[in-house]
This record gives sequence, structure tokens and C-alpha cells, in this order.
Amino acid sequence: MTNQSTKISWGCHGRRGFTLLPCIVLTSILLVMSLATLRIGHDFRTLTAGNVDRLIASEAAEAALHDAHQHLTMMDDPLSLMSNDVVYEFGSVTGDNFPSGGRMQSKLPPEYQFEMVSAFRYAGIVRITAIGRGLFATTRFVAQADYAIQLCPEDLTDPCERRLRQLAWRERLDD
Repeated sequence: MTNQSTKISWGCHGRRGFTLLPCIVLTSILLVMSLATLRIGHDFRTLTAGNVDRLIASEAAEAALHDAHQHLTMMDDPLSLMSNDVVYEFGSVTGDNFPSGGRMQSKLPPEYQFEMVSAFRYAGIVRITAIGRGLFATTRFVAQADYAIQLCPEDLTDPCERRLRQLAWRERLDD
């Protein structure tokens, strides 16, 4: 009996070395798969953070376009824009407030400027260029909107209402 138990014991002991190699291979495969999963997760987090940053910048630019539209309706004569180089910060004319600088908010308040595309005596087209910032000051979203303005002639005796309508909206890519 001792010979058989020795054989059985000797046979099991010889097999232990052969199971080590498959265990090392399986552990290596699991390690590579785990590292790949972590890398994919990191890449998705990076992509999501970039999309959120761009979304915040686009919302800031949209808010600036809305503020500029309000500014145009408040002007007595929007066709007499003196300078195209004036940059207005959000709320500087309308008094609206744009929260910025906090967590998950635009880094800076958005800004806009007007550009006269064409002007006639009582009608014209004004282009608004709005710039919104994301979570970082380096993330910019530039939006433009064109508005047709029709003014009332001064010598008109009938009641006339000034009209302002949006013609186009576009995202402008930075150069």
C-alpha cells in the first residue's frame, strides 16, 4: 500500500508545476483586459469632459446672442452703429446677469459685438458675433446671427412698429 500511495502522491506533485503555467497565462490575459478597460474608461471620461466643456461654451454664446438681441431692441437707431470694434460684455447694456467662474459654469461672461452688413435709410442687416467660454478660458464657441431691421420713417403719420427678425444663425469656426 505504501508504494501506491507514494505513486499517487508523486503523480499529484508532478502535475502542480504544469498548472502554474496556465495560471500565469490566464492572469496575464486578465491583467491586459483590465488595463484595456481602464484605458477605455479614461478615454470616455476625457471625451465626455470635452463635450461638457464645449456645451457650456455654446450655451454661453447662445445667452450672449439673446442679450445682443435685447440690446438691439433697446437701441433707438440700431442702423447707426458707430463702430464695429466695440465688444459688449453680457448684461452691460441690458442689466442681465450671467453666472460665471463657478463649478460647471463658463469661466468668463460671454461677450458680443455688432457688425453692420448692409444699411439703407430705413432698413438694414446687422450681424451679431457672440463668444462664449467653457469651463476653461481656452474653450471658445463663436456663434453669429444675422438680423434684418426695418425702421419706421420719421415723416410717417400712421402708426408704425419697428421690426427685427432673425435671418440666419451659424457657428463660426476659429481660424
